[in-house]
Amino acid sequence: MRLFDLHCDTLYECEKQNVSLERNSLHLDLIRGEQYAAWCQVFAVWMPDTLRGEAAFDRCCQVLRFARAQAQQYSHRLRLVDTAEELSTAVQGGLCGGILAVEGGSALAGRLEAVAALRALGVRVLTLTWNGENEWGYGCGCHSTEGLKPFGKRAVAELERQGILPDVSHLNEAGFWDVADAVSGPFMASHSVLRAVHDHPRNLTDAQFAEICRRGGLVGLNLCEAQLGEQTMDRWYRHLEHGLSLGGEHTIAVGGDLDGTDLPAAWSGIAFAEKLAAYLAQKGYSDELLDRIFFQNAFKFFQATLQRSQDTL
Repeated sequence: MRLFDLHCDTLYECEKQNVSLERNSLHLDLIRGEQYAAWCQVFAVWMPDTLRGEAAFDRCCQVLRFARAQAQQYSHRLRLVDTAEELSTAVQGGLCGGILAVEGGSALAGRLEAVAALRALGVRVLTLTWNGENEWGYGCGCHSTEGLKPFGKRAVAELERQGILPDVSHLNEAGFWDVADAVSGPFMASHSVLRAVHDHPRNLTDAQFAEICRRGGLVGLNLCEAQLGEQTMDRWYRHLEHGLSLGGEHTIAVGGDLDGTDLPAAWSGIAFAEKLAAYLAQKGYSDELLDRIFFQNAFKFFQATLQRSQDTL
């Protein structure tokens, strides 16, 4: 099977623990990813809510430079992609097509010009907040009803201008709708599930999910116990079924949050996708639909958005 996963924190953990992205004891590494016939992975640089200002920017750049060094060292396994053509070439060549992301707009240190600096380091996705408040707005853990701050609205427009996808996972609901108003193109929720299945402030309402569908965006269903409500394959299946019932057949993807959440040992890290796919096949899902969920929806989305940003820059 093929896998395109929209969110992991493995890169951050590798840099922090001084271990290799090629081989480690975390949820995933480049060698284990090769169990898939094709594998694309969004690697996120996590910005903890304890880090702000220039310290956040410097930390983010440090991890991004580590990513580029790892890609150079293990170029026989990983290609960090910046264009639609590079993504296709990586897949065709049997390499992991890696996409760099930042999880937390605090990485900009409140400076609009930092968007261009992150873009120059290869960032193609930016999650606006983590759970707390930052210069952009309010994460879902703030229990705030306020939307994006003035800087956040300007920064979202700059993301779009620079060809960086806004990611609304972790953002509060008011901020979500401000993003929808601020951008002209699609946006994504890289690792979120559905509030109708389990009521959690991190989860998307039906209206939010429908808006992402309407905009041609993408929602990666995560594996986090707190958001799923119960960390079982059946509960993940229930979130998936609800999303499909809302018309998400071309919107739903996988955003496991590997190395950003605990997993049952039986799920075996990155092998979780094979296990989930086998479970869904037993539920009657066709091979075509499984490939769409686990790979094709995300691959087509990034092909289109990477090409669009090339055409507009």
